[in-house]
Amino acid sequence: MKVADYIVNRLIKHGVTDIFGVPGGVVLEFLYALDRRSDAITVHLSCHEQAAALAAVGYAQAGGKLGVAYATRGPGVTNLITGIADAYFDSIPTLFITAHSRPYTKSKNRFDEEQEFDTVSCLEHITKYAARIETPAEVRETFDNAIKTAINGRPGAVFIDFLSEVFDVDVDY
Repeated sequence: MKVADYIVNRLIKHGVTDIFGVPGGVVLEFLYALDRRSDAITVHLSCHEQAAALAAVGYAQAGGKLGVAYATRGPGVTNLITGIADAYFDSIPTLFITAHSRPYTKSKNRFDEEQEFDTVSCLEHITKYAARIETPAEVRETFDNAIKTAINGRPGAVFIDFLSEVFDVDVDY
């Protein structure tokens, strides 16, 4: 099973039936995995990442279950911020998934390779949990912890930023 399939299966196991977002090259493998499970989860294409984030928040509020939105890197991430803040401050269980194209290295550059930046430090103050996943070995614990954190205790927003190539790795959890 590919990591992307594991992620989609975990979302379905937690009752997620709809997901919202704007496609981008770094999240394509995740989208392909969603398409393989179109019998159980519906992908809604949003016209803007902010709309996707707010749709996930509304889905969680209306349905009483985990809302999920995805976006690409750089401005795709920053466009999610209004919805992330809404979910955080109003205690709405939501998961926001993005990806980046190369392993993160701390840098003083304005941005690194195609508008990538330190998304986790940008969002850790308006989420219950924010993490970057760089290896397949981190996926199971980090992703499951993010879901648990979003829905347990006082609910709220969580954020996971994947190294794009991790989505396509075969794993046996």
